[in-house]
Amino acid sequence: MKLSAFFGQVNQNYVENTGIETTPAMEQGLKNGMNAILGKLPGQTISGEVLLKEGSDVLLSIGKNQLLQAKLEGSMSVLPGQLLAFQIKNNSGSKVVLMPLFENMGQDPNVSRALAAAGLPENSVTSQMVKAMMQEGLPIDKQSLYQMNRLIGANPQVDLQTLVQMQRLSLPVTPESIAQFEAYKNYQHQLTNSLTDIAEAFTQTFQEMTGNGNIQEGLAFYKEVLGALISEEAGRPESSEASRETEGVGDAAKVPQGGEETKAAEGEVAKPLLLEEEIKELAGQMKQAGVPDKVTASLLNNKMSAQELLAEIEKLLSDENVPDKGALYELLEGKGFKQLLKNHMTNQWLLNPEEVADKNSVDKLYERLNSQMNRLNQALSQAARGDNPLARTISNVSNNIDFMNQLNHMFTYVQIPLKMQGKNANGELFVYTNKKSLSKKDGSVSALLHLDMEHLGSVDVHVTLNNQKVSTKFYLKDDSALDLIAQNISILNKRLEDRGYSMNAEFINREENTTVMDEILKQGKNVSVLAGYSFDARA
Repeated sequence: MKLSAFFGQVNQNYVENTGIETTPAMEQGLKNGMNAILGKLPGQTISGEVLLKEGSDVLLSIGKNQLLQAKLEGSMSVLPGQLLAFQIKNNSGSKVVLMPLFENMGQDPNVSRALAAAGLPENSVTSQMVKAMMQEGLPIDKQSLYQMNRLIGANPQVDLQTLVQMQRLSLPVTPESIAQFEAYKNYQHQLTNSLTDIAEAFTQTFQEMTGNGNIQEGLAFYKEVLGALISEEAGRPESSEASRETEGVGDAAKVPQGGEETKAAEGEVAKPLLLEEEIKELAGQMKQAGVPDKVTASLLNNKMSAQELLAEIEKLLSDENVPDKGALYELLEGKGFKQLLKNHMTNQWLLNPEEVADKNSVDKLYERLNSQMNRLNQALSQAARGDNPLARTISNVSNNIDFMNQLNHMFTYVQIPLKMQGKNANGELFVYTNKKSLSKKDGSVSALLHLDMEHLGSVDVHVTLNNQKVSTKFYLKDDSALDLIAQNISILNKRLEDRGYSMNAEFINREENTTVMDEILKQGKNVSVLAGYSFDARA
C-alpha cells in the first residue's frame, strides 16, 4: 500500500482536529510544510509529530497546518504519535530526506544494551554505529563492535555509513576503495567519462612538458604513450573481414565510423581516417619529419590504418638520430595527429554495441585497459608528471577497475563503455545473484542493465529469464522516450523470437534515478561469486 493511500485516513483525522472538511486543506497543509522546509538549509533541524509511516516514507506534522511527506534515512522504528527531531539531509526537489538525530536513539533499547555489553561508551558516534550495523544486518556482538569502532576511529573523515556498508560487502577499506565506493553511490563513477577525459588531456600534458622549451621530454613521453597503445599484447584484435595488401606498409585499410576503425573488404574503397584537410596536413607533417614517401602516399590513398600510422610515428620517436626534432614536434602538435590519436584511443577503449554480446570482447577490453593504464602511469612517472589532471584521471581509471574486481568477489557486475552513433555512452550490467546458484528457486535469472544515452537519458532495464521466457521492464524519466521504445520494441521481439525466446515488456515512467550501487546494497549479505559468471577486470 502506498503512503498516498493513507491520505483519506489522515484527512479524516485532519477534519476531526480542525473542522476543515475539504481535501484541498490537506494539499494546502503539504504545501505549507514544503514551503517551511525550503526555507531551511541542509544540516538544520526540525521537529514534528509522526502521523503515518510506511517503510521509509513518513508523514509529519511540523507546525500549525504544516504537513511534510518525507523519506527517512535508515530504518528507525517510529510510531504514529511520536514527537521526534530530525536533521535535514536534502531538501531539493519534491521530497525531503531526513536523518533522525541522536536524541531519538534512546528510544531503541537495543542500542544501549549492545554498547553496554561491549563496554563501549554511548555517544552519538557509537549509537549511530550500532544503528547502522543493525540496519545492514551485521552482528552487534562485542568483537564486531570493537572492530567497527576501531575502523571508524582510523577513518574519522569517512562517512560512518560508508564504512559499515563496505564492511558488510567485505570490501577492503583503503583511501582508493573508499573514494570509488562513494563515487559509485553518488553516481560519479562512469568509466566512459574518465576514458574520454584521458583522450582529451594528452595534448595538454604534452604542451605543459614542452612549454619551457624542453621538446625532448615531450617526445620521450609520446614515445611511451604510442608504445602502450600499439603494442601487440595490448592492441585490439583484428577483424576477420577480407583485407588487402598495401605498398610495403600494412595488410589492411580500416574504415573509421564515429571514431572507430574497421577494415575495408576486397574491392571496396575505404573511407578516410580523418577529414580531407586533416589528412593532407598530417601527410605533409609526417613527410617533413622524415617518414618515408611510401607511407605518406599510403595515407593519402586511404591505405593505412590508424594503428599503422601511429606505429610509423613511434618509429620516428624511437630514432635518436632524427635530424629535425622541431618538425617532429610540429607533427605531434598538429590537428590531424591529435584527432588520429583520439580516434585510436576511442577504438581501443570503447566497445561497439554488437561486441557486448561476446563476453570475450568485454574481458579483452579490461585486459587491454589494465595493461595500458599501467604503462601510461609509468610514462608519466618517468616524466616526473605524477600529479596532474591526466595522471589523476589515469589513476582513477585503474582504481575503478580494481574496485570492480573487488565487487566481483561478491557480485556479478561490470561497466561497459560504449561507442554509439554521434556520442559515447556508459552501460552497466548487474546480475542478481545468490550464494548457491545464478538462478532463483523458480529457475529464473534476473539482471539490471543501466544505460546513459544521449537522447533517451537514463534508462534502466530489468530483465528476468525463466527458461525461454524473457520479461523486461523499461524505466525512463521521459514519456516520449518510453513511447519511442514501445514503438520499436517489435524489433527486439523479433530478434529474440529468432533465437527461440518469447518476451513480455512493460514501460514505466520513473522520476528517480536508480544506481547499481543502490541495487547492490539491497542484496543480502550472504552473496558469493558464481563460477563461470564472475568477472575479473584485472585478468
